[in-house]
Amino acid sequence: MRGSNSTLWTVVLWNAIAFFIGGCGSRSVDSKAEQVFLQSLGSTSITVFPAFVRQGEKTSRDAKAAAEIGTFLKKENLADVTISDRHVPVTSPWRSNQSKMWRESVKAFVSYLRAHPCQTAYALLPEYLLGKTGAVGIHCYIVDAHGTLAYGIGLNSHHKPFASADPKTSGNCTAVLINVARDRLKSSRVRRD
Repeated sequence: MRGSNSTLWTVVLWNAIAFFIGGCGSRSVDSKAEQVFLQSLGSTSITVFPAFVRQGEKTSRDAKAAAEIGTFLKKENLADVTISDRHVPVTSPWRSNQSKMWRESVKAFVSYLRAHPCQTAYALLPEYLLGKTGAVGIHCYIVDAHGTLAYGIGLNSHHKPFASADPKTSGNCTAVLINVARDRLKSSRVRRD
């Protein structure tokens, strides 16, 4: 019994380290593609897809999230925006490991974009993970025209903006995502200028 507890704690510790270092999967972002994306802000184009909302095994889409994110990107002059009504088929199961869900969702998004290319330089898919009493995670994937993950945001209760907002609904998740994107993308533009 003692050996299995030790093994369990070792697995938990390594998952925690991977999560904090990787930012919920952000290590899968290609650093060169990210640099190109950040430098293109203000002169690029992005297709925004409806948010993929997971609540355990139940899934849905949130078109309002795509519209609100698109409005944010336009208002901040970050990109020319196309709002898509197409639903990206993410079929991987709900997992307690958000990093694994991140990787599987990115893979599904890239696969979808290869089969259904966008007419824009980038495509954005938000993903919201809702538990029984509220959100447990927010993911946002930005993929370039070559199918490379160029930028990502992964948030959960370990991240201050998420914890302080305590999102309960898909709409709350969209608001948190926009606030975090505004802060992160604004700071990257300040560094460039």
